[in-house]
Amino acid sequence: MRSIILWLLVPATVSWAEPVEEGGKLSQRLVTRREVLEGQKAGAEARVREQAHLAYRLVRRRELGFVTSPESRRDDAEAAALALASLGKGLAETRILVDELEYVRAERVALDRACSQRTDAPVDTGESLRRFARPVRGAMVGKPGIRRDAPTGTELRREGIELLARLNEPVRAVAAGVIRRVETVPQGGYVVVTQHPARWVSVLSGLRGVAVAPGEAVEAGQALGMAGRNLDGAAVISLELWRNRQPVDPRGALPGLAGR
Repeated sequence: MRSIILWLLVPATVSWAEPVEEGGKLSQRLVTRREVLEGQKAGAEARVREQAHLAYRLVRRRELGFVTSPESRRDDAEAAALALASLGKGLAETRILVDELEYVRAERVALDRACSQRTDAPVDTGESLRRFARPVRGAMVGKPGIRRDAPTGTELRREGIELLARLNEPVRAVAAGVIRRVETVPQGGYVVVTQHPARWVSVLSGLRGVAVAPGEAVEAGQALGMAGRNLDGAAVISLELWRNRQPVDPRGALPGLAGR
């Protein structure tokens, strides 16, 4: 199950490595959506004015008794009722457009605020990271590769490693960087995605009590949360490393694991 979840995280991890570009695209979509809504709102308001004018004329015509024929009075009353119903519908549609427009404006303000407060990833000095700190102290209990899931007989691919931890042991950042995602996972606990210099990304899962949030800068060895239990009741932390959108075997980057 854990391998399936980590595999599903791969496409999302790739997109998280370029937040600035995605933020610009989202901002442009919000601008376009706002312009469309403003045009629709102006059209809806014009239609409401026309419907209100027609309804007023028909209602006043009934009240002043300009029509003397009983049959004509009935038709006129039906026309007035229909005009009032159309007016009510137009007002409701206009209200929906106004609410949607306010929502889009609020989203744009929130996006601009988030972009202005976002902490950029540390600048790459030109030398790629070659060594990372261990997130927990325990032994490696799972390595990258294809394995068979005993209950289902399905072959699963694990891109990272699994490290045995103690329950509630601090899970630490493998290097300095910026938190990009903190999400819950179906098997329980949280996954924390951190972007590092030189286009490295680390993905740690199996945490509980996460102490960081997206956009927050962290130092190497800083506690991100605590080790929790998986579905088997064990405290196991999974680590994936990615660079340039490709998985990297963490065994060659963590001390004491090369060649295992």
